[in-house]
Amino acid sequence: MEWERNAPLDSWTSFRLPAKAAYRVRCSAPEELPRLPELFPLDELPLLPLGTGSNVLFAQDYPGIVLRADFRGIRCMGTDEDSVRIEAAAGEPWHEFVQTCLRHGWYGLENLALIPGTVGAAPVHNIGAYGVEVAQHLEELVVWDCACNEFRCLPASALGLSYRSSLLRTRLLGRYVITQVRFRLWRRAQPRWEYPELARFLRAHGISHPTAFDIFRAVIALRREKLPDPATVPNAGSFFKNPVIPAERAEELRRRYPGLPCFPHGAGMVKIPAGWLLEQCGWKGARRGAVGTWSRHALVVVAYEPTTGMEILRLAAQLWRSVYERFGIELEPEVLILPPESWQPEALAR
Repeated sequence: MEWERNAPLDSWTSFRLPAKAAYRVRCSAPEELPRLPELFPLDELPLLPLGTGSNVLFAQDYPGIVLRADFRGIRCMGTDEDSVRIEAAAGEPWHEFVQTCLRHGWYGLENLALIPGTVGAAPVHNIGAYGVEVAQHLEELVVWDCACNEFRCLPASALGLSYRSSLLRTRLLGRYVITQVRFRLWRRAQPRWEYPELARFLRAHGISHPTAFDIFRAVIALRREKLPDPATVPNAGSFFKNPVIPAERAEELRRRYPGLPCFPHGAGMVKIPAGWLLEQCGWKGARRGAVGTWSRHALVVVAYEPTTGMEILRLAAQLWRSVYERFGIELEPEVLILPPESWQPEALAR
């Protein structure tokens, strides 16, 4: 275990902003976690497990312990006629894990290719793309419970998984450090390509019966085409969630805006692309000083020059206000903002 006091976090997040943590800790094995209460006053300081920080925005310095779990390892836990149980350590890079699964003939995650971050962060944010969510294949987590200093298993049903969220990033934030994530995947490929953008891409490339590898390659191409690489352009991917509204409200909006794209999202609900809403408000490729939105995707907030978390939030608040004033829809951040009370869009947008 390695740790530093009053340590910078810029290299630990994809926004690369100048925030610091009271303590920055790196663990290389789960067996090190029970030592944390001996080294730090966990009852006084908040604990934040962090992957690569690709979906996190620090609005200010963090007054507690930021912990990176560099745990590695992938193993097959068993198979039945149709499925296979896979365990991956929390520190495994997500995209490399998806590649490993495909190489071994473990199917189901190919639509989630090239999503930045780690395996451990995937259930926290219930990552999803192109019609698939982690929740569809997640079985359970192995965690270290800092409240009682013991390891335990948490079934997926206990995580409150919802659209791009879970209890692990809300009420249970800091309670658990994920050590391993267990998935149930398919032994035979069942390609999912009904998502419109993905289907159009495959048709344009003459692929009418895609394999899992075709899906994997297509998703990579689509993401590279429209999203900036956080290694070169500081960003945290989609800043806002796609809003989910009642179907009646969506139909009302479509009468005013005939081009409004809508997708079914559960009984009586419809999901609307936040990027489309922002583009209609003129935000695609817009810039305000050091920050702006990406030229190919209005939903991605980027830092063109060194800046601060509050500057990012001020721009995000302007995006929020423009969508609310035009469409009457309140966007909800997908990025985890710390501290949460920093997100006050009505005040920030003034």
